[in-house]
Amino acid sequence: MKQLPIKRTAVLVGSGLLAAGLSWSSVADQTTPVQGLYQHNPNLIAFTNATLVTEPGERLENATLVMENGIIRSIERNNRAPQGARVIDASGYTLYPGFIDPYSNYGVAEPGSAAPRGRSGTPIYSNERQGGNASNSAIHAEKNWVDTFQPNADQAKNYVAQGFTTVQSARLDGIFQGQATTVSLANTIANDAIYLANGQHFGSFDKGSSTQQYPASLMGSIALVRQTLSDSRWYAEAAGLQASNGQVEFNAALAALAELSNRGLVFHADNEQNLLRAHQVLNSFEVPVTYVGSGFEYARMDDIKATNARLIIPLNFPAAPQLSEQYSELDVSLADLRHWERAPSNPAALAEADVAFAFTLHGMEKAADFWPNLRKAVAHGLSSERALAALTTVPAEIAGVANQSGKLAPGFRGDLVVSRGDLFADGEIVSVWLQGEETKLQSMHPVDFKGEWQLQAMGTEFTLNVSGNGALQGKLSIGFSDEAGDNDTSVKVANLNQADEQLRFTANLNDLGMPGVFRFALTQSSLNSLQGSVVDANGQTHPLMAQASSAASAENEEASAASANAQAEPLISRVTYPNVAFGQERLPEQQNLHIRNATVWTADDQGVLENADIIVRNGIIRRVGQDLSTPRGYQVIDATGLHVTPGIIDEHSHIAISQGVNEGTEAITSEVRIGDVVNPDDIHIYRSLAGGATVAHLLHGSANPIGGQGQTIKLRWGENAEGLKFRETPPTIKFALGENVKQSNWGGANTIRYPQTRMGVAQIMQDAFQQAREYEQAKRDYENLSRAERRRTAPPRTDYRLEAILQVINSERYTHVHSYVASEVLALMDVVEQQGFKIHTFTHILEGYKVAKEIAEHGAGASSFADWWAFKIEAFDAIPQNMCLMMEQGVLTSINSDSNDLQRRLNTEAAKSVRYCGMSEADALKMITLYPAMQLEIDEYVGSITEGKHADLVFWNAHPLSAYAQVQQTWIEGRKYFDREADLQAREAVNAERQALIQKVLGAGEEAYRGASNGYRQQQPTWHCEDNHDVWLDWFGDHHHGHSHELGGTE
Repeated sequence: MKQLPIKRTAVLVGSGLLAAGLSWSSVADQTTPVQGLYQHNPNLIAFTNATLVTEPGERLENATLVMENGIIRSIERNNRAPQGARVIDASGYTLYPGFIDPYSNYGVAEPGSAAPRGRSGTPIYSNERQGGNASNSAIHAEKNWVDTFQPNADQAKNYVAQGFTTVQSARLDGIFQGQATTVSLANTIANDAIYLANGQHFGSFDKGSSTQQYPASLMGSIALVRQTLSDSRWYAEAAGLQASNGQVEFNAALAALAELSNRGLVFHADNEQNLLRAHQVLNSFEVPVTYVGSGFEYARMDDIKATNARLIIPLNFPAAPQLSEQYSELDVSLADLRHWERAPSNPAALAEADVAFAFTLHGMEKAADFWPNLRKAVAHGLSSERALAALTTVPAEIAGVANQSGKLAPGFRGDLVVSRGDLFADGEIVSVWLQGEETKLQSMHPVDFKGEWQLQAMGTEFTLNVSGNGALQGKLSIGFSDEAGDNDTSVKVANLNQADEQLRFTANLNDLGMPGVFRFALTQSSLNSLQGSVVDANGQTHPLMAQASSAASAENEEASAASANAQAEPLISRVTYPNVAFGQERLPEQQNLHIRNATVWTADDQGVLENADIIVRNGIIRRVGQDLSTPRGYQVIDATGLHVTPGIIDEHSHIAISQGVNEGTEAITSEVRIGDVVNPDDIHIYRSLAGGATVAHLLHGSANPIGGQGQTIKLRWGENAEGLKFRETPPTIKFALGENVKQSNWGGANTIRYPQTRMGVAQIMQDAFQQAREYEQAKRDYENLSRAERRRTAPPRTDYRLEAILQVINSERYTHVHSYVASEVLALMDVVEQQGFKIHTFTHILEGYKVAKEIAEHGAGASSFADWWAFKIEAFDAIPQNMCLMMEQGVLTSINSDSNDLQRRLNTEAAKSVRYCGMSEADALKMITLYPAMQLEIDEYVGSITEGKHADLVFWNAHPLSAYAQVQQTWIEGRKYFDREADLQAREAVNAERQALIQKVLGAGEEAYRGASNGYRQQQPTWHCEDNHDVWLDWFGDHHHGHSHELGGTE
């Protein structure tokens, strides 16, 4: 490839340019006084003979681009340069618009080291209020990062080397992180680098460097986002007015968030589920949002597309899972193998779904992997046009600079990328221009001299062969090697070296009939041609020309074409919902059924029916009886020898929850919602179906007296989080008594949160109820004000914490209380009776037999373990006759699991009451079907095989209370979600897919392990009632962002 020659036309130092309104200066800002001599540096540049990709899909050949003082002045289809311009011949080169990264922390200082927090540090429960900041230290919305922006040349190198010229930047720390600024990566003063001072706000669920305890769970972060956005709306109305409890505070953070509807928000979601969760809450406040994705979007593409949001995605393709050691494959999940194969196709999948997206360097372990990964994405189906859009026009829109960057057009910034060849095939970036100034990344004409060259000099033809991977070696012979009668006589060359893009060597040509030592020098003149000179033994200089041999030239062209047209191997993995082993490729279809000749355990007044039939239409049980006729078009299931029961219902479960089961940081967290963090990817959903469970009540843990809101789900394996929710269920909430809520055994540092005693537990609940009543009264008082009074009075602030407690008081939200000890149960019943409502269900309640009469009189239900005891002090008095004794006193009693394992065996847990205390089999079955349905107030829909209820049915091959009984099929609303025979086939299919992917990894060799080590998702643990830790920290108390630190920044 020939060099880009630079020349100048005559410079006119006169009135012509000045009359056109053009400035000479290219480096000075407008307000700094000149120090010393005024620099008259003309900066008029013309690229001629260039290929211009002006924007995605638009390409000009042999065109001229003129820029002056960092701004593109014109684009012409001729190759004429304006008078006085510095002319750069760009023949054979392609010019692209400078690339834009819309998500970075470039030029913004990292947060300082925070005080230690976690189990070993003293808990911090409140934020130090100063300067109008928010009450939570994870909220920094008032920060405007243009105020502290400072160009950072070292950090810029990582971006510029990949062709980036512009970034949108803020400190990536906290939940509402402040307002970003869009800046140039040019090596200039901050004032000249700023393209858009006030860009979008940045946000995430990760509380970052905040030392405040709250929030410590994902649901806590979501609740804080919801409350903060609500508060910002309230503040817009209330600022400067008098509230019922005094003058409305000044709050700069809330004032700044009022601009969200105009500025927009860039929100970092570390996986596709969190993206959808963020959209649920942000969309409810009509926030225009762009999401920073994770590379897993393909796993929930339809849901992602439905958000209609733009994405910013990393190209962080993972290295293959390690399979080097024997048996190591046993530790590798099918989900990870699938992601290794499919991650490079994620951009193409987004493009095919017509989702607008931009690329970012954020989250990449190595900036140098950016272009290899982008080309890999192109090989996996992403068009070069969409790839360029993700680097230019789309991020320009996100970063608010679409009127000045992202295209090559008159009036736009002189931010260019110069490449040799097609960047999205085998091209390479030669230089990057930022604000009209060049940053050279490599020579414009690098030469690989290795190979065979045909030389002509002094009327003689030679063949030069150059080889070697380190030190070059060569030999020279007379004549061309492809001519007939090749001359085998050759001489070794000496002093062979490549320096300054020039090949030099000497050769003693005595054996070739040319006496003396000759000195050769060659420089590349075009892709396959060299030119230079040779000095003979007499000191005479002769012109020298060289051409790559036709075979070598053809080989180079073929290699280049092969690289440009390289396509990835076909994908062999499947995408299922969820995208894990045993996921569904498609949701099961709802079927109309005639179930015949079954032993039907109705769990209603009909009892057990032998040789009975069930008719199911549109997911509803239509008829139950014997010898029923089959309606036309119905599927017939011969259930001879099988038992059919209602689907099992678990009153107390912690499966299918993401990133924390407890928000245990404060004593009252009624604002947090398990419904915000339902995890549809949890394999325990499928496993529970295999045990006959169809409904689970997902509860907050037991870390505080008043915990979070519950969520009842149906185990519709394959649905998304919203599709799992049992919509007809009334709202619930978790209360807790006992040792956990007063922080017993939490460590010596956790002794300052109220309450620390059982007396305090009752007191703080009473206080919460009083706050809620006063809150309700304040809302009433405001509604009763006259119009004139309302204009002078701040409206009441919506408090989601008190809203939930008010629902409890008004019997609109049902309480499920973690409880063990009888005395505490009596105390709580006394407290709530004073408030005029009742506890709905005591859960665990191992000492319920002691106060069964009082529980029955109160009107509460009880849901307990069958025979758990002595696992902690509170459980020492547990007895296996507990359920029978409570039921005898008229307490509505059920059995729960509180365990992902036990949830699969609730039928045998129920059978224990038959064994221990003679409970009837019918009542035992009802303890896991009808009675928990009644406790959840969903018995209108489920819990028994009754006409009009949902067709949630379980087929057993033996008596359902037998330890030998196995579930054969599990149906929910007429859809088959588990089938034992299909499961056996699925196991074979899963193994076959795993082995095929393992073979693909092994077959790829070392190439398979060229990738990021942080490219896989973090696995969710199995949650238990007492699990209480900060999910934004690792187990050692260090901050865990879930991604790598920003490129070029300090760690």
